[in-house]
Amino acid sequence: MRMQARYGYLLFILVMLLMSWDAQRNQAPLAAAAIPEESIRLRILANSDGANDQWLKRQVRDRVVDQMNKWVAEPMSLEEARALVSSNLDVLEQVVGNTIRESGASYTYEVQLGEVEFPAKLYGDRVYPAGLYEALVVTIGKGEGKNWWCVLFPPLCFVDTVSGQAAAEEAGEDVKDGESDMEGKVRESQEISSADVAGEMELRFFLVDWLDKLIQWIKGFFK
Repeated sequence: MRMQARYGYLLFILVMLLMSWDAQRNQAPLAAAAIPEESIRLRILANSDGANDQWLKRQVRDRVVDQMNKWVAEPMSLEEARALVSSNLDVLEQVVGNTIRESGASYTYEVQLGEVEFPAKLYGDRVYPAGLYEALVVTIGKGEGKNWWCVLFPPLCFVDTVSGQAAAEEAGEDVKDGESDMEGKVRESQEISSADVAGEMELRFFLVDWLDKLIQWIKGFFK
């Protein structure tokens, strides 16, 4: 009887491990598709980390996203989206300028479309490497504050968090940024260093290897 209970317990562990392993494999393609390779990002740099400057950043974000939603009402290709943004940079500059003036601020601002250097990003279980990405960049004032970014086309918005403020339940400012993002497609991302990326990947490979060995040991136990 004890032997049967022992076998039953080990079988339960094996089933749970296999289910967990299968779930991890199924989630991988979902994470991989989170940011399409062909996309245009939107990055908004606040003047500073001050409360007023961060509030203004959110106002600019909402206005720019609203304007893009009006333009991208119908499906279009990346080339069409690029041409649309490029030919309407003056309109977007007006949107940004009007938003800043309406807030009572007098900051200078820049709106540019081009290849932009992005740091490594941790999104869920997937690490997006640092590199050059096509993006529409809005710089408010000195542009030294926390930045907010999303995928402008196709629309997929992110909350950009730094200094460990990545937990959704925290009442951090950047978490609040995403509460009203378009289509509710809000995600959290975290800037990470190359060392963090290497360390995390090494840990994951170790866990995968350990899990494989454990599964093989349990299978051998029943032979």
